[in-house]
Amino acid sequence: MDGSGKIQVCKSDSTKEAFDVRKLAGSMFSAMQGTRGRYYDATQLAIAIGIYLRRTSWLTVTSDALAELSVKVLDCCRLTEASSAMADYRQNRAIRRSRLQVLHEGGRVTMWDKAWLSSWVQRSWLVSRNTSRILAGQVERELLESGATAVSRLDVLDMLNRRVAEYGLVDAVPVRQPATT
Repeated sequence: MDGSGKIQVCKSDSTKEAFDVRKLAGSMFSAMQGTRGRYYDATQLAIAIGIYLRRTSWLTVTSDALAELSVKVLDCCRLTEASSAMADYRQNRAIRRSRLQVLHEGGRVTMWDKAWLSSWVQRSWLVSRNTSRILAGQVERELLESGATAVSRLDVLDMLNRRVAEYGLVDAVPVRQPATT
């Protein structure tokens, strides 16, 4: 159940990834902070969700449906603070994402798209899809936590490149500049 199972999670950018108990447990545990919840509890709840999905033959589930299941499970276990925290976090993140704009050279403006950044990371640094999603997610989190509503494309790429350097990936892989999209 560590991601090697048959359940696929359809992300908001339409990509699919294997259901990962550890990833789900991590998000549930984050929501449990400040409550009586522990990581072991979050892991057990995530395993239970995986079992439920298999038994109901949900072999493909959207990330939104998985989050909603997590909120309901936390609520059913009387972890209402964690349930509310998880629901609030997802709602606030969606609102902040919808307000974030990327300013390109020449004055073009686009809405924030983590999938674009993840794809750029994968092409330019030749890292795996999972690594690119993690790095793009960290940049996104930094942008959203800053409260920014507009950011230049070059600043986003600078933030990303700093992350790549922090992890020591600069020396580990060849770099090629992807075509501008």
